[in-house]
Amino acid sequence: MAGHQAGSTNGRRNGTGSPIRQQSEADRDAIALQQMQDDISGKAPLETMASREVPMVDVVRLRKTLGMSQERFCSHFGFRLGSVRNWEQGRRLPERPARILLRMIEDDPERVERFLREAY
Repeated sequence: MAGHQAGSTNGRRNGTGSPIRQQSEADRDAIALQQMQDDISGKAPLETMASREVPMVDVVRLRKTLGMSQERFCSHFGFRLGSVRNWEQGRRLPERPARILLRMIEDDPERVERFLREAY
């Protein structure tokens, strides 16, 4: 993949058994998103994602980038207001499923909105 940096693989391997080279955060995010899409479409077994760490999202920045109040953000994407307030004030961290959704919203909010409109 373009954009990979040369470097040690530290013996780690990706889901296909190939060595994982040092990658930029953007590369890792793109790979993780593709793997999530493969999981959702049934192209990859779900257990490959269960052990992967999902990076934190700056919820305040995300919400403000979308131009939404806490209330609108919650009603729009289905989060509980108390949870978003706790995340934004640093009292709690989003659990893994919430981090996944937050990362998807951060990456492509229109796609998440389309999914929610079509699915529900």
